[in-house]
Amino acid sequence: MTSNAVPPTTRLRRSLLFVPGDDRRKLEKATGSGADSVILDLEDAVVPTHKIAARSTVCDALRELDYAGAERLVRVNPLETGLTLEDLEATMPAAPDGYVLPKICSAADVLAVDSALSRLEIAASRAPGSVRLVLLATETPEAVLDLRAIARATPRTAALMWASEDLSNALGSRRSRRPDGSLPDVFSFARSACLLTAVACRLEPLDMPFLNFLDDDGLEREAREAADLGFTGKAAIHPAQVPMINRIFVPDADEVFAAQELLEAAREAFARGQAAFVHKGAMVDAPHINRAQRIVDRAAAAGRA
Repeated sequence: MTSNAVPPTTRLRRSLLFVPGDDRRKLEKATGSGADSVILDLEDAVVPTHKIAARSTVCDALRELDYAGAERLVRVNPLETGLTLEDLEATMPAAPDGYVLPKICSAADVLAVDSALSRLEIAASRAPGSVRLVLLATETPEAVLDLRAIARATPRTAALMWASEDLSNALGSRRSRRPDGSLPDVFSFARSACLLTAVACRLEPLDMPFLNFLDDDGLEREAREAADLGFTGKAAIHPAQVPMINRIFVPDADEVFAAQELLEAAREAFARGQAAFVHKGAMVDAPHINRAQRIVDRAAAAGRA
């Protein structure tokens, strides 16, 4: 593990919008999306013949466009393509906030990118470890079985995102969803492993994009399920998905009010010397109090408290 990197800064990552790195019009449109993070994509959204030119388009966007405080991430091509290092070298002078690393197989992959970033940070006079990493952590079977080592490889990692489509391809699966939209066991396992590993390693767990951007009901169901499980954000493939994702991954007014009531009741109980107490007909103790505090803190981070 790299020892001289500063820990990632805590920030809200409810929505992460993927944008094709070779499409200036879409990169401009993303400036008004309201996404917490914008991912300028050099990988799957760009055809092979456009990848070199896309680096320049991405650099121009990073230098010229105002993303209104959104985190600006670049998804590089995977190490197996031989393009990753050149992607990093070409885009670092435009000062992105971080990178999304796809198709990881092992902690060694993360360390290779971490080493390159450490060198490039010095060249760009940036603080060691200040360039973040969001890891697409479940796109290969090898990664799913090595998630903890991958998550701990470098402290510059801020988040783990799960994804099913590349994993489905690697497994030779005929489909990654059942006809009713639910996940088959192997993909549910990968999603759960990503959530558990991220939380255990104090990283943000991020849910994959909902691919049918015309299905608002499906997006809402999937986003709510993810938020209820503990995921802190969700990727998007279209700007129209961002407002709903932003809303769902922050507690609503009723949740915040109920949490504040519970915290006030806890303060009164503690003053009486009670660590467990009855609140609105139910027994309450430390897990419930901690959950209420997280709700209030997250709402405050989004300006809703």
